[in-house]
Amino acid sequence: MIKRNIISERLNLTSLIKILFYTFPISFIIGNFALSLNLFLFIVLGLVLVFKDKLNYRFNNLYWLLIFFFLYVFLLTLFQFKDLEFLYKTVPNWSVDSHPILKSFIIVRYLILVFVIDILFYNKILKLEKFFFISLICTSFVSLDIILQYLTGSDIFGFKSVLRWNSGPFGTEMIAGSYLQKFSFLSIFYFFQFIKLKNFNSPFLIFFIVLHLLAMLLAGNKMPMLLFLFGCSIIVIFIKRLRFITISSLIIFISIFVLIFKNDPNVNHSYSSFFKHINFLDKAKVVSEISVVKETDEKKSKYTQWGAYNNKVYTFLIGSGHQRLFRASFAMWEEKPLWGFGLKSFRVKCWEILPQIDGLACSTHPHNYYLELLSETGLVGTITILIFFIILLIKSLDFLSKKNYKTKSEKYLIIPMLIIFILEIWPLKSSGSFFTTGIATFIWLLIGMIFATTQKNTLIK
Repeated sequence: MIKRNIISERLNLTSLIKILFYTFPISFIIGNFALSLNLFLFIVLGLVLVFKDKLNYRFNNLYWLLIFFFLYVFLLTLFQFKDLEFLYKTVPNWSVDSHPILKSFIIVRYLILVFVIDILFYNKILKLEKFFFISLICTSFVSLDIILQYLTGSDIFGFKSVLRWNSGPFGTEMIAGSYLQKFSFLSIFYFFQFIKLKNFNSPFLIFFIVLHLLAMLLAGNKMPMLLFLFGCSIIVIFIKRLRFITISSLIIFISIFVLIFKNDPNVNHSYSSFFKHINFLDKAKVVSEISVVKETDEKKSKYTQWGAYNNKVYTFLIGSGHQRLFRASFAMWEEKPLWGFGLKSFRVKCWEILPQIDGLACSTHPHNYYLELLSETGLVGTITILIFFIILLIKSLDFLSKKNYKTKSEKYLIIPMLIIFILEIWPLKSSGSFFTTGIATFIWLLIGMIFATTQKNTLIK
């Protein structure tokens, strides 16, 4: 009886951990509180299972880079916010949960998340297929809800459209396009495997891809839309079996886009402005003029020099709409290029620089991962995480090229994660903060799954 109770308790704990993992895509829709709770419970219960059942684990040398990065961010923030007066004096006005030093400590949970995911996959407790299936349900629901909101003015929950934005179930948070860009490739590849097994024809998959593309367009988030199209181009170039389906989907979508563009003034204005801003011929002309810009007065302060240079040198960043923030992050990074100012320092330091340089703007973060990392963690932190990203990507692609996967089904579960990873770490894009709950959870969740499933002796299905 005692042995039966122990087995039953273990099964219940394992089942709960599985539910928490597979419902991550749902938690992203519900909101940050649900996501934070899901993350917390998954990590804690996962660790309980690991130590209680003494699960097997492996330690890859790549983990040392992650350990160094998270430890570095904590120690840097601790030192900077204690040592520099302009940073420290702002802390008393912040709530406890927003304190930079506390935040720099609790982000270590993402390191633990990667460890836990790897161990659970290594012990064949988690399966990618179920995660992909839940993603399929979630992105399909979000897509249909966005289209309903566009057509009727409100979604199934009563949330209203706001000009060109249709956020669907996300309400007042205009992140529906970003959500679809992050999870839709998982859905598409799972659907591809599903219809292949069920012997359905490709028109079903074409319709499914067009549905997600249309929803991303109507969501109103232009950068996720552009990134998703970039991801589709990767499929066209490298994945022969999906080439015809993807090209057909893009042709149909472009036709629908042109129709909406001509008849919807909000979409027309939004994308007309966007296309104007990404006129790369004009940007190339500006960049070519950089070489003739010279500073003649060596007595000018560095802030004055920034005012003389920034309009020429950084105009090429205008396409994102956040060029003023980008300039501010460069100016901030120039002061401490090696170390940076610590976590959450941009929102403080930027306001100190703002009155001294023309053409800047301030926010809570620079709206680009790498500019945020440069300004807050310096070259040390940025190069460390870049090396990790590059090595992980190279090892994963090597895993695929050497056909270390056991079946083609496994291959088509790994490929979409790598596409999403490339899009996520792509430097030439505007983005949210690298350290916010939603973005950080997704990035490290994705890294954990890639890390766990592109190593030998890991069962995917």
